Amino acid sequence: MSLIYPSNTYMDLNIGIALWLAASGDGWVNGQDGDRYKHKSTSRVLLVGSGADEQCAGYGRHRTKYRVGGWVSLDEEMRLDVQRIWKRNMGRDDRCISDHGKEARFPFLDESVIRTLLEIPLWDIAKLDEPVGKGDKKILREVAKLLGLQEAAFLPKRAIQFGSRIARESNRKNFGSNRAANLASAGSVEVHKRNH
Repeated sequence: MSLIYPSNTYMDLNIGIALWLAASGDGWVNGQDGDRYKHKSTSRVLLVGSGADEQCAGYGRHRTKYRVGGWVSLDEEMRLDVQRIWKRNMGRDDRCISDHGKEARFPFLDESVIRTLLEIPLWDIAKLDEPVGKGDKKILREVAKLLGLQEAAFLPKRAIQFGSRIARESNRKNFGSNRAANLASAGSVEVHKRNH
């Protein structure tokens, strides 16, 4: 818990665990022969995608804000997201990664990237009338296509705690099941206040 402090929700814990495990560098790689091999990365730097969702309308709530209040409401929500990312995410993420002696880099939070995205109209960044996995983060999907990453360009967003399956395991352990966790709004439940 000390690595995610002052954050204290199950969502923060799950994100922290996923980042901590990723930073360890222990895992499996697929070989050209189709077999999987145990691998330990010696990389000293991790690239973290923080800031992409906040600046490119990648969250589901961004769609809701757009549907209810249009571009003005979406713009307000996204600006709030960027303003609070430093408090909500950055300290936790950096501590979880640096615990393994690695350095985190946040390319989407580079000043020039932020400045460039602020100069682009929102309707060129995202097309929230289009389906999930197509209109959200539209500008990043277009860049991925230009770079030859066709498959990645159309993948729907999966938060690290869900894509890594950490949240599923945490929900089972702490709430009994995913369904029970969802009913309890587990992501916002404070870890130390949970009654067992």
